[in-house]
Amino acid sequence: METSRRLRQLENRRAVIFDWDGTLADTAEASYRCYVRLFESFSLPFDRETYARTYSPNWYHTFRCLDLPEEHWSEADRRWLAFFAEETVALIDGAAEVITTLAARGIATSVVTSGSRERVVREIDAHGLSQHLRHPVFGTDVENKKPHPEALLLCLERLSVKPADAVYVGDSAEDIAMARAAGVCSVAVPGPYPNHDSLHAANADVTLRSLKDLLAS
Repeated sequence: METSRRLRQLENRRAVIFDWDGTLADTAEASYRCYVRLFESFSLPFDRETYARTYSPNWYHTFRCLDLPEEHWSEADRRWLAFFAEETVALIDGAAEVITTLAARGIATSVVTSGSRERVVREIDAHGLSQHLRHPVFGTDVENKKPHPEALLLCLERLSVKPADAVYVGDSAEDIAMARAAGVCSVAVPGPYPNHDSLHAANADVTLRSLKDLLAS
């Protein structure tokens, strides 16, 4: 009953915009493996407790927590992306069905992610979703990272959709804060990353148990 009531907030929206990592793509374990390799290459220890304690969609937060000097961040980015290119990324259960069903209903779907354009486009293409995800915006397209609303507002502008007519679906507190700052209805869906407590505390407009619940609206 509560889920049905909250889903009514999503009716008549013209666009549903998604986070990528942890929301549509199951990248948490791959990210962890790449962090282990990355920090090992800088002689820094990294384990699951550290992952849970330092995780953020803004990986520079993680770099700071590990005391990685800022002058090494560009090289760390390059190494992490090289490691990640060796990974195989699966979609979250139901992600493809949700995207294709929403598109069939005439609802614009897109992605706003902190991830780099080259990496995420490769993964989107691998899963055959590029035709459905219109005008995606990547972390490398904007100056400000989440929770700043720059990327989400840019996506809305490209879609010609007003904030009040859109929904943003994410798995992190930063996603919810970005949506709120942009004036967009926020939908939280807990994912595989170790951030469920902070996501719950972010108090999204709607919280769903799974992506598939979006199709009930």
